[in-house]
Amino acid sequence: RSSAASDVYKRQDVLETEILTQTKARLEEYCAVQCRQQFGLDIRVTVTLEKAGQQVVVKKAVAAFPAGCTAAQKQAALSFLQQTLGAPTAAEESTP
Repeated sequence: RSSAASDVYKRQDVLETEILTQTKARLEEYCAVQCRQQFGLDIRVTVTLEKAGQQVVVKKAVAAFPAGCTAAQKQAALSFLQQTLGAPTAAEESTP
């Protein structure tokens, strides 16, 4: 009996991990698309999710900006990301 319960918990963990992975990918894609549409920036966003009790929250986000991006563009995109994700957002220089 405990073996069956153990298997159920393992399946739940695998399913939870898959859901978190999909959620992370969707958030990153959504943010990248929004920044492309709103600011004309082709950025890469990396989101870190964290489980807080029964909820999953965005712990932080890092945006990689293209070379030649202005400080104003970066600030606008970072502000948008912070408001959208409700989490600390940082810039990372992208390497060509």
